[in-house]
Amino acid sequence: MFRLFLFIFLFAAPCHMSAQVTTIEDSLNWGILTPTQYENICAIAATGHSSSQYYLGRCYSKGLCVEKDHYKAMAYYSLAAEKDHTQALYYLGFCYQYGYGVGKDASRADAYFKRAVAWLEKESETVSESQGISLYYLAMCYTCGFGVPRDTQKGLELYERAAELGCTEALFNMAIDKQFGNNMAPDPVGAASLFEQAAQLGNPQAQYSLAHCYLDGEGVMKDPAKAQEWLQKAAEQGLPQAVREVKVGN
Repeated sequence: MFRLFLFIFLFAAPCHMSAQVTTIEDSLNWGILTPTQYENICAIAATGHSSSQYYLGRCYSKGLCVEKDHYKAMAYYSLAAEKDHTQALYYLGFCYQYGYGVGKDASRADAYFKRAVAWLEKESETVSESQGISLYYLAMCYTCGFGVPRDTQKGLELYERAAELGCTEALFNMAIDKQFGNNMAPDPVGAASLFEQAAQLGNPQAQYSLAHCYLDGEGVMKDPAKAQEWLQKAAEQGLPQAVREVKVGN
């Protein structure tokens, strides 16, 4: 019964009037994991739950609620990957690719990426709550050439499919690509539009980026009031850089 309670508490989607944090994956991506969420992840990971082991790997990779430790991150990713956890396979490939917590090994990186892609291909065609995030990770694989030949056009198509399913990370990545001209000509107007779509869906990173678009007049007319409004929304969700800027402004 206790384990069931923890599972419900950990994976339930908290709702707020001004923000929506829908999954633990979102909290990890956005850097806003709470100590209570972390404690519950630890409790469930101790039972051998692969997703929670993967979440702990992300915590150690990013230094969320713990000191950053790539070696411990690798250990938890490995535990989850033994159970074919898709994202854990992806991040193990990433660690071997760039030498986080382990020596660089392109061959092992490619092997893990290929295993991740095989699962992501299946998951991306299966209607489920995780379909959008699977498409998002698959898009990153094609965009970066992880485990598959690099294909930025297919990556963009996969990002668009993920965005249609409400994956705000996909919208955010597409906005960043347009903002900085990754694989395309810079498009500040298009970037601001995508930031706003993701911001309206509750993504605090997009809210923060949109605030700076309004602050700098990048892709939109300068509007300090709107900039402050979006910065406040991001800060209310606990986005560290937004919290710092709001404190400085006050």
